[in-house]
Amino acid sequence: MRRYHEDRGLMSRRRKFYSHVMHAEVDSAGRFRKRKPLDCGRAGCKLCHGEKLYDRPSVKDLRAQEAFRFDLQLVQAQ
Repeated sequence: MRRYHEDRGLMSRRRKFYSHVMHAEVDSAGRFRKRKPLDCGRAGCKLCHGEKLYDRPSVKDLRAQEAFRFDLQLVQAQ
């Protein structure tokens, strides 16, 4: 029950996002525990996983690069 309790907030946010975008309700509570709301489920899908197939940086990578550049500017300014 510990892992379910930790993931409950994530599942709730993903379920609310899915119901807002798709205008549909989800019956199973744990459906979005290990998958994203707009993911089709196929690993080779070019629409869902374009960053893997076309060498594009993901949103997470872009944020990390921006944070690194910002920290580097702070260090150089001192």
